[in-house]
Amino acid sequence: MNRKLIIGVCIAAAAASVAQVPDKHAAPASATPAFPRHLLADAGSCPLPAWPREALLYDLQGSTTVSFAIGPDGAVEQARLLRGSGWSMLDEAALRAIAACRFKAGLDAAERAGPYPMQFAWKLDGEAGVAPLLRSGSCRESARFARFVPGATGSATAPGGAGGVLVRFMVGEGGVPTRVAAEANGQAPALVAEALDFIRSCRFDDDAASPGERSASLSGRVAGH
Repeated sequence: MNRKLIIGVCIAAAAASVAQVPDKHAAPASATPAFPRHLLADAGSCPLPAWPREALLYDLQGSTTVSFAIGPDGAVEQARLLRGSGWSMLDEAALRAIAACRFKAGLDAAERAGPYPMQFAWKLDGEAGVAPLLRSGSCRESARFARFVPGATGSATAPGGAGGVLVRFMVGEGGVPTRVAAEANGQAPALVAEALDFIRSCRFDDDAASPGERSASLSGRVAGH
């Protein structure tokens, strides 16, 4: 399946996001510095990030907001994640990309301090393939997990794993999940392992009622009772 990769760089949206991230002690949006494009060393000194190959395999999308300051030599300093996409590989690629940017050397302290925002919007353009459907009643019974919710992302913060565990996988022969992986997001290893065991027990079928090119990739949340 050929889908066009779009990595949007959203400056205004990023400024708003900085103000909305809780527990970050950010200034109001009106006081948040915009991305300092005019301070770049040259027009090509802040290239777009490379889309991680693993993310393409699973058709992962989302948006990542980061912030940074500028060092005396023009290199990026204090790059940090403000709001994640839900997928660490996309967030890490965004941080690598902003760290590679180069600004003018010798800027005064006020110009360098920031913190400056940048939001990367990871989007696949074009029609998505028809994903497999969960076979009803195929997942083993679990005291903690009850169902798989396809397409659900974001962080799970409910205590005891009630918010679920974010997973990605491919559906292989016989509807069996393969290449199953989880986004731990600080959750207990035992909880994540149980979620992976749960999704491996499930079986999936082709969605015969939906026309179009097929996809073998699925992502979503293993949700609790």
